[in-house]
Amino acid sequence: MKKKPNIGITLGDPAGIGTEITLKALKDKKLRDSANFVLIGDYGLVTHTLRQLGYKMNFHILTDIGKLQLSGELLNFINLGNVTFDVPYGQVNAACGKAAYEYINMACLLLRSKNNLQALVTAPINKESMHLAGYKFQGHTQIFSKRFNARYVRMMFAAEQFRVVLVTVHIPLKSVPQAITRKEVQDTIFATYRMLKTYFKIKNPRIAVCGLNPHASEDGIFGTEEKDHITPAIENARKQKVKVEGPFPADSLFWSVRKGEYDAVVAMYHDQACIPFKTLYFDKGVNVTLGLPFIRTSPAHGTAFEIAGKNQADSQGMKEAIRMAVEMADNMPRARRKAKVYVPTEKHSG
Repeated sequence: MKKKPNIGITLGDPAGIGTEITLKALKDKKLRDSANFVLIGDYGLVTHTLRQLGYKMNFHILTDIGKLQLSGELLNFINLGNVTFDVPYGQVNAACGKAAYEYINMACLLLRSKNNLQALVTAPINKESMHLAGYKFQGHTQIFSKRFNARYVRMMFAAEQFRVVLVTVHIPLKSVPQAITRKEVQDTIFATYRMLKTYFKIKNPRIAVCGLNPHASEDGIFGTEEKDHITPAIENARKQKVKVEGPFPADSLFWSVRKGEYDAVVAMYHDQACIPFKTLYFDKGVNVTLGLPFIRTSPAHGTAFEIAGKNQADSQGMKEAIRMAVEMADNMPRARRKAKVYVPTEKHSG
């Protein structure tokens, strides 16, 4: 019998939809049974949300985080007890930003212990709330890259067979051309290749690369970034036996990807990647972080403050993020998967 991976889930900003979509996703018994899940958040908020949803779920409350004794039957829960106030659903709030950051901080502690978790799924956070709480990060990726000294992280958006990886992420559009260097493009190609081979089990990944300029500059008519940086990066990757093509005009490339001609696209900047991806897969897209020493996935959407606390959130994105984390953990080299599971004698009902 295949050993189930241990998957952590942080519940995100309490004022958003994170708790709701996580509980809705894990209501699916097949999904719930696919791994040993460790939810990190506030138990009081979970029980409140369960009452709103009309669900009954059983949890095993973990008290010793130094050496997790996970239940193989129940949903495991680490209760931080940070939400001691009425949750201001749908509002930017410093206390909620602080709670969300502390969920992530606890996940980092668990991930540093080799035998605890194989992967982490993160529910959405609100950057403004986190900034108000004093944590000046752009998001999860920046937190994890700093905490784990991961210098070459990349953001992938994935759904079905459509995957796109970004060279640059949250920077002003005017700063993008200067950030597109041969090294940055090359590193992104190699990171994409490794991810596809190791965690998606694609034997010979086919990677396409977007140009930066309209029509991929059309031989230098509209810019020189392709000739100076992008093409040399592609050529060097080919010398290393990576199957990569481009640079292609971004306005037509994604149609080829949709038809299955490539396993992933390397895009130069945020909106170049996200506009086609989120147009097709807004509700079920998954954000995957490349370059971390662990697997990390997240729904591609945000906190959805406008519907928070109203039992209106669609959990499909969270379901896909959890499924992908489980799949990637199952594909992880076996030497990295070690964990102990036991069957508890008591149940905590929500």
